[in-house]
Amino acid sequence: MTLQSVAEAGPMTGGATLLDDTATSQPSTPTSHPHNGEHIPSHAHDGPGSPTHSRQTGSYIFDDLALFSLPEAFDAAYGADAYDELEVDGVDFVPSLAGLRDDVVARARQQVTPNRVKLRDKLTFMLGTTGALLNAYWLGWSPSTFYRVYSIEAIVLFTLRVVIYRLKKWHYYLLDFCYFSNVLLLVQLWLLPKNAILHKVMFAYATGPLAWSIIAFRNSLVFHSLDKITSLMLHWMPACVVWTLRWYPDRSVKLEYHGKSEQAKAEWTRGSLVNLVAIPLLPYLAWAILYYIKVFVVSSTKIQERGYETLYQFATANDRSLFGRVVLRAPKRLQPVAYMAMHMVLVTLTFLLSMLFWASFRAHTAFLIFILSFSAYNGASFYFEVFAHRYIDDVGLTRRERRSLTGKLD
Repeated sequence: MTLQSVAEAGPMTGGATLLDDTATSQPSTPTSHPHNGEHIPSHAHDGPGSPTHSRQTGSYIFDDLALFSLPEAFDAAYGADAYDELEVDGVDFVPSLAGLRDDVVARARQQVTPNRVKLRDKLTFMLGTTGALLNAYWLGWSPSTFYRVYSIEAIVLFTLRVVIYRLKKWHYYLLDFCYFSNVLLLVQLWLLPKNAILHKVMFAYATGPLAWSIIAFRNSLVFHSLDKITSLMLHWMPACVVWTLRWYPDRSVKLEYHGKSEQAKAEWTRGSLVNLVAIPLLPYLAWAILYYIKVFVVSSTKIQERGYETLYQFATANDRSLFGRVVLRAPKRLQPVAYMAMHMVLVTLTFLLSMLFWASFRAHTAFLIFILSFSAYNGASFYFEVFAHRYIDDVGLTRRERRSLTGKLD
Protein backbone atom coordinates (compact mmCIF):
# COMPACT_ATOMS: atom_id res chain seq x y z
CA MET A 1 0.00 0.00 0.00
CA THR A 2 1.66 3.22 -1.16
CA LEU A 3 1.10 6.55 0.47
CA GLN A 4 -0.17 7.91 -2.78
CA SER A 5 -3.02 5.41 -2.60
CA VAL A 6 -4.19 7.17 0.52
CA ALA A 7 -6.28 9.34 -1.74
CA GLU A 8 -8.41 12.29 -0.80
CA ALA A 9 -12.10 11.61 -0.65
CA GLY A 10 -12.91 15.05 -1.85
CA PRO A 11 -14.78 18.07 -0.79
CA MET A 12 -18.41 18.30 -0.17
CA THR A 13 -19.02 21.75 -1.07
CA GLY A 14 -22.21 23.60 -0.61
CA GLY A 15 -24.27 24.73 -3.50
CA ALA A 16 -27.80 24.82 -4.68
CA THR A 17 -27.00 23.35 -8.04
CA LEU A 18 -28.44 20.52 -10.06
CA LEU A 19 -25.33 18.97 -11.55
CA ASP A 20 -26.49 16.00 -13.53
CA ASP A 21 -30.05 15.21 -14.48
CA THR A 22 -29.00 11.80 -15.75
CA ALA A 23 -27.47 10.77 -12.46
CA THR A 24 -28.78 7.89 -10.42
CA SER A 25 -28.35 7.11 -6.78
CA GLN A 26 -25.88 4.38 -7.55
CA PRO A 27 -22.17 5.06 -7.46
CA SER A 28 -20.38 5.16 -10.72
CA THR A 29 -16.81 4.77 -11.74
CA PRO A 30 -14.65 7.90 -11.62
CA THR A 31 -14.66 10.16 -14.61
CA SER A 32 -11.71 12.22 -15.71
CA HIS A 33 -11.78 15.88 -14.79
CA PRO A 34 -10.92 17.83 -17.96
CA HIS A 35 -9.38 20.73 -16.08
CA ASN A 36 -6.65 18.98 -14.19
CA GLY A 37 -6.73 15.32 -15.16
CA GLU A 38 -7.91 14.18 -11.73
CA HIS A 39 -10.60 11.59 -11.23
CA ILE A 40 -13.85 12.68 -9.64
CA PRO A 41 -16.31 9.95 -8.70
CA SER A 42 -19.99 10.69 -8.91
CA HIS A 43 -21.82 11.93 -5.84
CA ALA A 44 -23.40 8.62 -5.01
CA HIS A 45 -21.10 8.78 -2.04
CA ASP A 46 -20.82 12.48 -1.41
CA GLY A 47 -22.83 15.42 -0.98
CA PRO A 48 -23.74 18.77 -2.73
CA GLY A 49 -21.66 20.11 -1.98
CA SER A 50 -18.98 17.82 -2.76
CA PRO A 51 -16.91 16.76 -5.62
CA THR A 52 -15.08 13.79 -4.26
CA HIS A 53 -11.62 13.88 -5.67
CA SER A 54 -9.11 11.12 -6.02
CA ARG A 55 -5.68 11.65 -7.47
CA GLN A 56 -4.97 7.99 -7.96
CA THR A 57 -7.23 5.04 -7.30
CA GLY A 58 -9.38 6.83 -4.76
CA SER A 59 -9.05 4.85 -1.54
CA TYR A 60 -12.21 5.80 0.30
CA ILE A 61 -11.10 4.63 3.72
CA PHE A 62 -8.31 7.15 4.08
CA ASP A 63 -10.12 10.35 3.21
CA ASP A 64 -9.64 11.91 6.62
CA LEU A 65 -6.00 10.81 6.87
CA ALA A 66 -5.01 12.12 3.47
CA LEU A 67 -4.42 15.58 4.87
CA PHE A 68 -1.61 14.30 7.04
CA SER A 69 -0.10 11.77 4.67
CA LEU A 70 0.05 13.18 1.17
CA PRO A 71 3.07 15.15 -0.08
CA GLU A 72 0.61 17.47 -1.80
CA ALA A 73 -0.61 18.60 1.61
CA PHE A 74 2.89 19.83 2.38
CA ASP A 75 3.05 21.65 -0.94
CA ALA A 76 -0.38 23.16 -0.40
CA ALA A 77 0.58 24.49 3.01
CA TYR A 78 4.01 25.88 2.13
CA GLY A 79 3.94 26.29 -1.62
CA ALA A 80 5.79 23.95 -3.95
CA ASP A 81 7.23 26.85 -5.95
CA ALA A 82 8.75 28.34 -2.82
CA TYR A 83 11.55 25.75 -2.95
CA ASP A 84 13.21 27.63 -5.81
CA GLU A 85 13.43 30.82 -3.77
CA LEU A 86 14.92 29.41 -0.57
CA GLU A 87 18.54 30.46 -0.86
CA VAL A 88 20.12 32.78 1.69
CA ASP A 89 23.76 33.92 1.50
CA GLY A 90 24.54 31.15 -0.94
CA VAL A 91 23.06 28.43 1.29
CA ASP A 92 20.48 26.30 -0.47
CA PHE A 93 17.69 25.22 1.85
CA VAL A 94 15.92 23.03 -0.70
CA PRO A 95 17.62 19.75 0.27
CA SER A 96 16.87 20.23 3.96
CA LEU A 97 13.23 21.12 3.28
CA ALA A 98 12.84 18.20 0.92
CA GLY A 99 14.33 15.94 3.56
CA LEU A 100 11.92 17.32 6.16
CA ARG A 101 8.98 16.61 3.89
CA ASP A 102 10.19 13.08 3.19
CA ASP A 103 10.57 12.49 6.91
CA VAL A 104 7.03 13.74 7.59
CA VAL A 105 5.65 11.54 4.84
CA ALA A 106 7.59 8.51 6.08
CA ARG A 107 6.28 8.97 9.61
CA ALA A 108 2.73 9.37 8.30
CA ARG A 109 3.10 6.16 6.30
CA GLN A 110 4.13 4.30 9.45
CA GLN A 111 0.91 5.41 11.15
CA VAL A 112 -1.38 4.17 8.37
CA THR A 113 -1.52 0.47 9.18
CA PRO A 114 -4.45 -1.87 8.47
CA ASN A 115 -5.23 -2.37 12.16
CA ARG A 116 -5.17 1.33 12.90
CA VAL A 117 -7.32 2.11 9.90
CA LYS A 118 -9.90 -0.48 10.92
CA LEU A 119 -9.92 0.77 14.52
CA ARG A 120 -10.33 4.36 13.36
CA ASP A 121 -13.21 3.45 11.07
CA LYS A 122 -14.95 1.45 13.79
CA LEU A 123 -14.70 4.37 16.22
CA THR A 124 -15.86 6.98 13.71
CA PHE A 125 -18.74 4.75 12.60
CA MET A 126 -19.76 4.38 16.24
CA LEU A 127 -19.59 8.14 16.82
CA GLY A 128 -21.46 8.88 13.60
CA THR A 129 -24.23 6.43 14.41
CA THR A 130 -24.53 7.65 18.00
CA GLY A 131 -24.67 11.24 16.81
CA ALA A 132 -27.45 10.46 14.35
CA LEU A 133 -29.48 8.70 17.04
CA LEU A 134 -29.01 11.60 19.47
CA ASN A 135 -30.10 14.08 16.79
CA ALA A 136 -33.23 12.04 16.08
CA TYR A 137 -34.02 11.73 19.80
CA TRP A 138 -33.55 15.46 20.42
CA LEU A 139 -35.65 16.38 17.39
CA GLY A 140 -38.56 14.38 18.81
CA TRP A 141 -38.01 15.12 22.49
CA SER A 142 -37.58 18.90 22.31
CA PRO A 143 -38.00 20.24 18.77
CA SER A 144 -38.09 23.86 19.93
CA THR A 145 -34.50 23.55 21.25
CA PHE A 146 -33.10 21.47 18.38
CA TYR A 147 -31.40 24.58 17.01
CA ARG A 148 -28.90 24.33 19.88
CA VAL A 149 -27.73 20.92 18.72
CA TYR A 150 -27.44 22.19 15.18
CA SER A 151 -25.43 25.21 16.28
CA ILE A 152 -22.84 23.15 18.17
CA GLU A 153 -22.44 20.64 15.34
CA ALA A 154 -22.23 23.36 12.72
CA ILE A 155 -19.47 25.26 14.51
CA VAL A 156 -17.38 22.13 15.13
CA LEU A 157 -17.79 20.52 11.69
CA PHE A 158 -17.43 23.73 9.70
CA THR A 159 -14.29 24.70 11.61
CA LEU A 160 -12.73 21.36 10.73
CA ARG A 161 -13.82 21.75 7.12
CA VAL A 162 -12.25 25.20 6.80
CA VAL A 163 -8.90 23.90 8.04
CA ILE A 164 -8.92 20.78 5.85
CA TYR A 165 -10.20 22.50 2.72
CA ARG A 166 -7.63 25.28 3.01
CA LEU A 167 -4.79 22.78 3.02
CA LYS A 168 -6.30 20.84 0.13
CA LYS A 169 -6.84 23.97 -2.00
CA TRP A 170 -10.61 23.52 -1.88
CA HIS A 171 -11.36 26.62 0.18
CA TYR A 172 -13.19 28.39 -2.65
CA TYR A 173 -15.97 25.85 -2.23
CA LEU A 174 -16.60 27.52 1.13
CA LEU A 175 -17.86 30.62 -0.70
CA ASP A 176 -20.82 28.72 -2.15
CA PHE A 177 -24.41 29.53 -1.31
CA CYS A 178 -24.98 26.64 1.10
CA TYR A 179 -22.28 27.88 3.46
CA PHE A 180 -23.63 31.43 3.21
CA SER A 181 -27.08 30.09 4.12
CA ASN A 182 -25.79 28.22 7.17
CA VAL A 183 -24.02 31.32 8.46
CA LEU A 184 -27.18 33.37 7.95
CA LEU A 185 -29.21 30.73 9.79
CA LEU A 186 -26.86 30.95 12.79
CA VAL A 187 -27.29 34.72 12.75
CA GLN A 188 -31.06 34.34 12.79
CA LEU A 189 -31.05 31.75 15.57
CA TRP A 190 -28.82 33.65 17.97
CA LEU A 191 -29.11 37.33 17.05
CA LEU A 192 -32.53 37.76 15.42
CA PRO A 193 -34.68 34.84 16.60
CA LYS A 194 -37.93 36.83 16.53
CA ASN A 195 -37.47 38.44 13.13
CA ALA A 196 -40.42 37.18 11.07
CA ILE A 197 -38.95 38.27 7.73
CA LEU A 198 -35.64 36.47 8.26
CA HIS A 199 -37.54 33.47 9.59
CA LYS A 200 -39.29 33.08 6.23
CA VAL A 201 -36.12 33.80 4.24
CA MET A 202 -34.32 30.97 6.02
CA PHE A 203 -37.30 28.67 5.51
CA ALA A 204 -37.05 29.28 1.76
CA TYR A 205 -33.28 28.67 1.79
CA ALA A 206 -33.26 25.54 3.95
CA THR A 207 -36.35 23.88 2.47
CA GLY A 208 -35.43 25.08 -1.00
CA PRO A 209 -31.87 24.96 -2.40
CA LEU A 210 -30.22 23.37 0.64
CA ALA A 211 -32.64 20.46 0.92
CA TRP A 212 -32.79 19.84 -2.84
CA SER A 213 -28.99 19.82 -2.96
CA ILE A 214 -29.08 16.49 -1.12
CA ILE A 215 -30.70 15.05 -4.22
CA ALA A 216 -28.74 17.11 -6.74
CA PHE A 217 -25.36 16.20 -5.28
CA ARG A 218 -26.49 12.78 -4.09
CA ASN A 219 -25.36 13.28 -0.49
CA SER A 220 -24.87 9.98 1.26
CA LEU A 221 -25.28 8.84 4.84
CA VAL A 222 -21.85 7.28 5.45
CA PHE A 223 -21.27 7.22 9.20
CA HIS A 224 -17.53 6.61 9.21
CA SER A 225 -16.66 9.50 6.87
CA LEU A 226 -16.25 12.95 8.39
CA ASP A 227 -16.36 14.55 4.95
CA LYS A 228 -19.60 12.91 3.84
CA ILE A 229 -21.33 13.42 7.18
CA THR A 230 -20.35 17.10 7.14
CA SER A 231 -21.75 17.55 3.64
CA LEU A 232 -25.02 15.87 4.57
CA MET A 233 -25.24 17.91 7.76
CA LEU A 234 -24.67 21.09 5.73
CA HIS A 235 -27.95 20.51 3.88
CA TRP A 236 -30.08 18.27 6.10
CA MET A 237 -29.75 19.92 9.51
CA PRO A 238 -30.91 23.42 8.42
CA ALA A 239 -33.98 21.79 6.88
CA CYS A 240 -34.75 20.18 10.23
CA VAL A 241 -34.16 23.44 12.10
CA VAL A 242 -36.62 25.43 9.99
CA TRP A 243 -39.12 22.56 10.32
CA THR A 244 -39.01 23.02 14.09
CA LEU A 245 -39.23 26.81 13.81
CA ARG A 246 -42.24 26.55 11.53
CA TRP A 247 -44.26 23.94 13.40
CA TYR A 248 -42.83 24.00 16.95
CA PRO A 249 -41.75 27.60 17.63
CA ASP A 250 -39.89 28.58 20.75
CA ARG A 251 -41.85 29.80 23.77
CA SER A 252 -40.56 33.37 23.33
CA VAL A 253 -41.85 33.41 19.74
CA LYS A 254 -45.25 32.19 20.90
CA LEU A 255 -45.43 35.00 23.44
CA GLU A 256 -44.28 37.57 20.88
CA TYR A 257 -46.62 36.60 18.04
CA HIS A 258 -49.09 33.85 18.91
CA GLY A 259 -50.19 35.23 22.25
CA LYS A 260 -51.09 38.78 21.26
CA SER A 261 -53.52 38.99 18.38
CA GLU A 262 -54.53 37.26 15.19
CA GLN A 263 -52.73 39.94 13.22
CA ALA A 264 -49.51 39.38 15.14
CA LYS A 265 -49.84 35.61 14.74
CA ALA A 266 -50.40 36.00 10.99
CA GLU A 267 -47.20 38.04 10.73
CA TRP A 268 -45.24 34.94 11.82
CA THR A 269 -47.32 32.21 10.18
CA ARG A 270 -48.49 33.68 6.86
CA GLY A 271 -46.49 32.67 3.81
CA SER A 272 -46.78 34.29 0.40
CA LEU A 273 -45.02 34.74 -2.91
CA VAL A 274 -43.50 37.94 -1.56
CA ASN A 275 -41.97 36.68 1.69
CA LEU A 276 -41.06 33.17 0.49
CA VAL A 277 -39.75 34.01 -2.99
CA ALA A 278 -39.29 37.73 -3.69
CA ILE A 279 -37.68 38.76 -0.39
CA PRO A 280 -35.38 35.69 -0.17
CA LEU A 281 -34.07 36.59 -3.63
CA LEU A 282 -32.65 39.87 -2.32
CA PRO A 283 -29.92 38.44 -0.05
CA TYR A 284 -29.37 35.71 -2.62
CA LEU A 285 -28.66 38.32 -5.29
CA ALA A 286 -26.27 40.10 -2.92
CA TRP A 287 -24.39 36.83 -2.42
CA ALA A 288 -24.41 36.09 -6.17
CA ILE A 289 -22.92 39.47 -7.06
CA LEU A 290 -20.18 39.23 -4.43
CA TYR A 291 -19.45 35.61 -5.43
CA TYR A 292 -19.15 36.56 -9.10
CA ILE A 293 -16.81 39.47 -8.35
CA LYS A 294 -14.60 37.37 -6.09
CA VAL A 295 -14.40 34.14 -8.13
CA PHE A 296 -14.62 35.40 -11.71
CA VAL A 297 -13.02 38.86 -11.46
CA VAL A 298 -10.81 39.52 -8.44
CA SER A 299 -9.39 36.02 -7.90
CA SER A 300 -9.82 34.52 -11.35
CA THR A 301 -6.11 34.60 -12.24
CA LYS A 302 -5.02 33.38 -8.82
CA ILE A 303 -7.45 30.46 -8.96
CA GLN A 304 -6.04 29.31 -12.29
CA GLU A 305 -2.37 29.84 -11.43
CA ARG A 306 -2.53 28.10 -8.06
CA GLY A 307 -4.79 25.28 -9.11
CA TYR A 308 -7.62 26.14 -6.74
CA GLU A 309 -10.94 24.45 -7.40
CA THR A 310 -14.41 25.95 -7.49
CA LEU A 311 -17.92 24.61 -7.86
CA TYR A 312 -18.16 26.36 -11.22
CA GLN A 313 -15.28 24.26 -12.56
CA PHE A 314 -16.82 21.08 -11.25
CA ALA A 315 -20.35 21.83 -12.44
CA THR A 316 -19.20 22.60 -15.99
CA ALA A 317 -16.55 19.88 -16.27
CA ASN A 318 -18.98 17.41 -17.84
CA ASP A 319 -20.72 18.60 -21.00
CA ARG A 320 -23.43 15.96 -20.45
CA SER A 321 -24.52 17.40 -17.11
CA LEU A 322 -27.37 19.87 -16.85
CA PHE A 323 -25.03 22.80 -16.25
CA GLY A 324 -22.51 21.61 -18.80
CA ARG A 325 -25.09 21.31 -21.58
CA VAL A 326 -26.37 24.85 -21.01
CA VAL A 327 -23.36 26.84 -19.83
CA LEU A 328 -20.79 25.45 -22.26
CA ARG A 329 -22.94 26.48 -25.24
CA ALA A 330 -22.43 30.13 -24.35
CA PRO A 331 -19.37 32.06 -25.61
CA LYS A 332 -16.34 31.47 -23.41
CA ARG A 333 -16.33 34.92 -21.86
CA LEU A 334 -20.05 34.69 -21.03
CA GLN A 335 -20.01 31.22 -19.48
CA PRO A 336 -19.61 32.50 -15.87
CA VAL A 337 -22.61 34.79 -16.41
CA ALA A 338 -24.63 31.92 -17.87
CA TYR A 339 -23.67 29.76 -14.88
CA MET A 340 -24.82 32.33 -12.34
CA ALA A 341 -28.05 33.00 -14.27
CA MET A 342 -28.88 29.29 -14.39
CA HIS A 343 -28.03 28.97 -10.71
CA MET A 344 -30.50 31.75 -9.89
CA VAL A 345 -33.27 30.16 -11.97
CA LEU A 346 -32.91 26.82 -10.20
CA VAL A 347 -32.77 28.46 -6.78
CA THR A 348 -35.92 30.43 -7.55
CA LEU A 349 -37.74 27.25 -8.55
CA THR A 350 -36.91 25.68 -5.19
CA PHE A 351 -38.21 28.82 -3.45
CA LEU A 352 -41.53 28.31 -5.22
CA LEU A 353 -41.68 24.69 -4.06
CA SER A 354 -41.00 25.76 -0.48
CA MET A 355 -44.38 27.51 -0.45
CA LEU A 356 -46.07 24.10 -0.51
CA PHE A 357 -44.08 22.92 2.51
CA TRP A 358 -44.82 26.14 4.39
CA ALA A 359 -48.54 25.54 3.96
CA SER A 360 -48.65 21.84 4.85
CA PHE A 361 -47.15 20.08 7.88
CA ARG A 362 -47.67 16.67 6.27
CA ALA A 363 -46.08 17.65 2.96
CA HIS A 364 -43.15 19.27 4.76
CA THR A 365 -42.54 16.26 7.00
CA ALA A 366 -42.89 13.80 4.12
CA PHE A 367 -40.33 15.78 2.11
CA LEU A 368 -37.77 15.65 4.94
CA ILE A 369 -38.29 11.89 5.30
CA PHE A 370 -37.88 11.48 1.53
CA ILE A 371 -34.57 13.32 1.26
CA LEU A 372 -33.18 11.54 4.32
CA SER A 373 -34.19 8.18 2.82
CA PHE A 374 -32.54 9.23 -0.43
CA SER A 375 -29.25 9.93 1.36
CA ALA A 376 -29.52 6.64 3.27
CA TYR A 377 -29.96 4.74 0.00
CA ASN A 378 -26.92 6.51 -1.45
CA GLY A 379 -24.97 5.52 1.66
CA ALA A 380 -26.04 1.88 1.28
CA SER A 381 -25.00 1.94 -2.38
CA PHE A 382 -21.61 3.29 -1.40
CA TYR A 383 -21.03 0.73 1.36
CA PHE A 384 -22.12 -2.34 -0.60
CA GLU A 385 -21.05 -1.47 -4.13
CA VAL A 386 -17.91 0.60 -3.69
CA PHE A 387 -16.53 0.74 -0.21
CA ALA A 388 -16.53 -2.96 0.71
CA HIS A 389 -14.34 -4.08 -2.17
CA ARG A 390 -11.91 -1.19 -1.95
CA TYR A 391 -11.67 -1.50 1.81
CA ILE A 392 -10.65 -5.16 1.48
CA ASP A 393 -7.97 -4.17 -1.01
CA ASP A 394 -6.66 -1.23 0.99
CA VAL A 395 -6.29 -2.84 4.41
CA GLY A 396 -4.44 -5.81 2.88
CA LEU A 397 -6.60 -8.69 4.08
CA THR A 398 -5.49 -12.24 3.38
CA ARG A 399 -7.29 -14.45 0.88
CA ARG A 400 -8.93 -16.33 3.76
CA GLU A 401 -10.15 -13.11 5.32
CA ARG A 402 -11.41 -11.92 1.96
CA ARG A 403 -13.39 -15.12 1.49
CA SER A 404 -14.97 -14.81 4.92
CA LEU A 405 -16.15 -11.30 4.06
CA THR A 406 -17.16 -11.67 0.45
CA GLY A 407 -18.12 -15.35 0.29
CA LYS A 408 -15.77 -15.98 -2.60
CA LEU A 409 -12.18 -15.62 -3.66
CA ASP A 410 -11.18 -12.59 -5.66
